Amino acid sequence: MAAKWLSKLKSYAPDIASAILSGGATLPSLALKAVSDALGTDIADVDALGAAVNAANPETMLKLKQADNAFKIQMTQLSNELTATELADIQHAREHHKTSKMPSVICVALTVLVAILLAALFSYDVPVGNTQVVNMITGQVITLWGGSVVYFIGTTRSSGVKTIGLLQKTNS
Repeated sequence: MAAKWLSKLKSYAPDIASAILSGGATLPSLALKAVSDALGTDIADVDALGAAVNAANPETMLKLKQADNAFKIQMTQLSNELTATELADIQHAREHHKTSKMPSVICVALTVLVAILLAALFSYDVPVGNTQVVNMITGQVITLWGGSVVYFIGTTRSSGVKTIGLLQKTNS
């Protein structure tokens, strides 16, 4: 019986259905709230949602479709806010550490470590029992090295752009 109402919900409100199926607490709760707001009734849990979908007439299904569209917009807005917060955090860190030598020291140290690690991997045989550990550590070091390069280039590039902007303003 549950599959019937769920497939009906998926056809009219796929994003809400996906949120309900995702599990957890937050996303299904937001989806249930969107349905409750659209239908004007309290849909407190999945059972109540199933009953509402099973008893739905065409007008109710239209309201569910509208709720799905509103839910999709809300999820996009939340995603955009999260991205903006992450970018602001990165920018704050770059501004805070713009005079520090540590980003360049870390970047150079990790570059040397990656070079040594790769040279060792090409020069020596890794014992079969240690292959997974060596692969994991190598992957982690290379990932950290890549992040340090991106951070270092990002701060260097943004500083260069600011310098060019200031020079152009001064020469105007």
